[in-house]
Amino acid sequence: MGQTKPITNHNDGRIRQRGFSAMEMLITLALLTIVLGVVVKGIIELQARNFNENGKVDAVQETRDFIDQMTRDIHGTGYPPPAVMNQSNPKCADALGNLNAAVRNLPNVACGIVAFSTTSVTYEADLDGLGTVSVVYLKLVPPTGTTNCPCQLQRGTVTKAQWIANNSIVPAYFTTVNGILNSGNGAGAATYSLSMAGHGNYTSYGPADAFDAYDANSSLITACSLTTVPDCSQVRSLQITANVAPPYYDPTTEMFTVYSITSKARINF
Repeated sequence: MGQTKPITNHNDGRIRQRGFSAMEMLITLALLTIVLGVVVKGIIELQARNFNENGKVDAVQETRDFIDQMTRDIHGTGYPPPAVMNQSNPKCADALGNLNAAVRNLPNVACGIVAFSTTSVTYEADLDGLGTVSVVYLKLVPPTGTTNCPCQLQRGTVTKAQWIANNSIVPAYFTTVNGILNSGNGAGAATYSLSMAGHGNYTSYGPADAFDAYDANSSLITACSLTTVPDCSQVRSLQITANVAPPYYDPTTEMFTVYSITSKARINF
């Protein structure tokens, strides 16, 4: 008879494997939730800070571009220069505020600054250096439907020929700057109230004038027009001041970073 092989239990020595318990799964999910929460919070904060930084750059750049444009305009205010005009009647109005309509309504003559206040300026200038006279409107206004700053600086132009055809024409304001906090009235008070989100108090920026005008003696002129005394021909330099805040506040402090930009241009007319 042959030998009978012993029956071997093939499960002997094996280690039984088991799945996660319910408690282990809950602990794992809790840890993953915490980790994901930290990651998502970091992404949100990074995105908010990125919006804030981009807003700062855009606000400053837009304001600087607006001010540089105004400065270039002011250097070209008035055309042609008085020296080459008829000296018997060289101006659009005399020192008594009497309008010289014959000169005022010439499409190729720019009358310089024709109206000024601390929140608006209107002037005529040869903007392209080719003799085409334009009427330029600068104004500071609250956003549509409100009476509060942050306000908008707006710039619009029409040709002098268009203005002569309709002196009530309203220009299209293609150039605007948002976030302007100051709206001074020339007497140390703000023209418009200030309403800001977030933390912090920004009322100290409000009383600064958006526009200031000075005569040859550097004396302040708070308002003038072509037909008032003093008339705007007394203005020898024009200053613009913008206290501008970006559209987003700092996500950590919840406060706005305010930038103050000022430029002064001398009038050659």
